[in-house]
Amino acid sequence: MEGENMKELFAFPTDEILQTDEVYLSISLNAQANAFETEANQIQFQNLLKEAKEKICDLYDEKTCETFLDQIKGVRDDTNFWRRISASVVFYVTKTDAYFYRLSVPIDNGVVISNQAYVLPLIANFQYVSYYHLLCLNHDKFRLFNGRGAQLQEIPLPDDAPTDLEKALGEELTGGQLNAADYNGSAGQGMFHGHNEKSNEVQIDQDNYFRVVDKYVFEHYSKPTGLPLVIFALPENISDFEKLSKNPHLDETKVEGSTAQLTTAEIQDKASEVVNEIIDRRYKSLVERFNETTPEYRLEAQYSDLAMASIQGQIETLLIEDHYQVNGTIDENGQYHEGAEINAYVNQLVQNVLKTNGKVYVLETASMPSDTGIAAILRF
Repeated sequence: MEGENMKELFAFPTDEILQTDEVYLSISLNAQANAFETEANQIQFQNLLKEAKEKICDLYDEKTCETFLDQIKGVRDDTNFWRRISASVVFYVTKTDAYFYRLSVPIDNGVVISNQAYVLPLIANFQYVSYYHLLCLNHDKFRLFNGRGAQLQEIPLPDDAPTDLEKALGEELTGGQLNAADYNGSAGQGMFHGHNEKSNEVQIDQDNYFRVVDKYVFEHYSKPTGLPLVIFALPENISDFEKLSKNPHLDETKVEGSTAQLTTAEIQDKASEVVNEIIDRRYKSLVERFNETTPEYRLEAQYSDLAMASIQGQIETLLIEDHYQVNGTIDENGQYHEGAEINAYVNQLVQNVLKTNGKVYVLETASMPSDTGIAAILRF
């Protein structure tokens, strides 16, 4: 039943939520801390649906109101859907389509109806690391995980998946039945022995297996989602796999080590270390870049200038303090109009920057390199 009328989105930004000629219902829900607390999340969602109905019915007739709500009300009773929400979820609903993102960061509950999708809850989730697949590869077997930031979720593979070498190659095995042994006492470090000790045949089998895995992961996971593929393996296996891989989504990020004896929690810890290093490195680079930018290529809380620069595609990087708000709106000509609206200006600014291939970051107050709450680096 899950996602029956909805499409899960993995990439951001993406065309589905950057349309300007659509009315969007945006619903943000912060999940209960316990991932299995499905009933509490369903109750939260029910309350947000009530709020959404009130807001839509204030603006449109009842038939239009139902057109929006009918697309997502089935989710309320779908326990399988709620069981798989770990931190938060955002729904985007138009008159004809419904989309959702599972996020790995906490967000504020809220409902927004507007002629633009309310994308601010997504920024922190995607600003340093996108969604990815993690391939845990040994010489004779593999496991696959969905990665969302530092969080991993193992993908249950179907029975016909080439999860181990013998299943994948069958009659085509050249080197006999293989197993890994280590002569200094720890398992899985890549010394082979079997019915024959011909290392070149063992290598042929491994290469053939890696080709099968590469093709399978590309066809069934990388190609349909477009997500980067991060490999977690021993350095020599990474090198062998990279040489023969035809997957254009194979990422330069790697996690080195044997996964043969690791539990899911240990794989999670190792992957988290790498992800957190990437986040830390990218954040430091961002602050350095801001501090090195000369004043003529920086804008701070100059709302009219920021609005015009966003429309003209002049903003390369936009930094916003978490929960920062500006009352008012931006019109299609890039003019800022002060007003009572509290969600519109910042969201419109963010949308304009994303549409012109700029980057947007939402930072905690202590992490902001500017003390004005909002700042931009302009294109040279």
